[in-house]
Amino acid sequence: MKQDKTRASLMAIVSAYMFYLAYQLFQGRDEADGAMSPVARIAFIVLFVAAGAAVGVYAWNIWKQSKKPKEEEPPPRDDQDDTMK
Repeated sequence: MKQDKTRASLMAIVSAYMFYLAYQLFQGRDEADGAMSPVARIAFIVLFVAAGAAVGVYAWNIWKQSKKPKEEEPPPRDDQDDTMK
């Protein structure tokens, strides 16, 4: 349960970083001497926003599932014969 919350937190950080990258690309869109063409810049902005949103939704789902109690698996049965190989 704690691992799921940690995973969700790390995924949320990744999502926030992708949004940050998109924002940084958006801020530099008016630079005339940039190394990236305007079409490529817009494409990467859209890509980072979409990826950030997808990772954010995935993190939210992991976080919600970590709150649910997990069903415990039944112990392995001892009556099975493992001698048949």
